[in-house]
Amino acid sequence: MPPQPPQAGQGTHPPRLVVANAKGGVGKTTVSANLVGALADRGLDVLAVDADPQGNLTEALGHLDAYEAEPPTLFDILLDIDARDEVSTILCEGAEADLLPSSIDMLGSTLELSAAHFLAQLHNGDVVDDPDAVEAATWALESMTQLVTPATIGADAHGYGLLDDALARVDDAYDVVIVDAPPGHNPMFKNALYAAPNLIVPATAEASSKGAVDRLFDEIAAFETDTGREIYEVAAVTNRIRMSTNAADEMTAFLAEVFDDVPVYEIPERVALSYAYDAGESIFKYQPDADVVTTFERAADHVIETFELEVTA
Repeated sequence: MPPQPPQAGQGTHPPRLVVANAKGGVGKTTVSANLVGALADRGLDVLAVDADPQGNLTEALGHLDAYEAEPPTLFDILLDIDARDEVSTILCEGAEADLLPSSIDMLGSTLELSAAHFLAQLHNGDVVDDPDAVEAATWALESMTQLVTPATIGADAHGYGLLDDALARVDDAYDVVIVDAPPGHNPMFKNALYAAPNLIVPATAEASSKGAVDRLFDEIAAFETDTGREIYEVAAVTNRIRMSTNAADEMTAFLAEVFDDVPVYEIPERVALSYAYDAGESIFKYQPDADVVTTFERAADHVIETFELEVTA
């Protein structure tokens, strides 16, 4: 049986959940936006976080204009230590939940975030112990980037705690945080995992999703070894089920076997979910009588029970 997620009330921060997979196109944003809507419908104050440089959650929650906003943006908040206290100024208030939006600037963040990782290893790890070599490598890395300095990464030895630090400055105003992660194999994905160590895995009802789930767990195992941060499984979702086909049934059975100690939810493909996305709303606001609402309600209730959250609705 996997270790249980840390309960709400431990520490000063609300539970944070990450919706993640090793590949794109699996409906991460659909799950994120509608889980946000379900939790908000239960009366919880929810902070949604768009950690994907593509900005899909930002659009799905009706804040597309924020994606192309002037600085400071999420890019600056993560990488410029002098801007990180301004994180509250870029939050977008919404009818259902507040949002920390992604930014078009984040499309160019991989080099900066990679530099933060290497600087963390240089200054806080045990990779290099020659002060002159550290100074030379630091100069080289800083000259390649726009904002990253040793101050950016603080004291951690891996440089993946930037989003965690930003969220810690604002999340005490919320009951729960939902992070929409980018696909795996990049430093922003690792920032999302580090900031939100409670995992929800969406997968499409097709055979290719099996390999993506396997790769996700390989990456998580390496991440846990590198950082010492334990990732807890909360739920999985078989997404975009068109009909009861062999592929859909096999994927659902595969997820049920892999996630044998947590629930696996089945989300049928519904045009209403696409329309809700286009409207910048969750299905709970766009079409609250849609049949998929019930499944997202069940998922929200599972989160509420797991983290012992108090609801008002």
